[in-house]
Amino acid sequence: MKKFLYISLLLILSCNNNDCGDIVDKYERDGKYFFTLIRGNSNNNNSEGGGQAEVSRETYDSFRIGEKYCLS
Repeated sequence: MKKFLYISLLLILSCNNNDCGDIVDKYERDGKYFFTLIRGNSNNNNSEGGGQAEVSRETYDSFRIGEKYCLS
């Protein structure tokens, strides 16, 4: 669990407002909602990346696996 929180924190701190990715998984844990994202190639970065993003229930219900989601 600590590893998951550490990875999530790193993802959140390293993201800028233009970070988007494709949702590859959605899950709920302990009343919190998460997307697992894969970021594709962008103009600034030629490597793929991704991670988990905590979202509100409203956002969770608004998106499907395979859709693009941008971190804000």
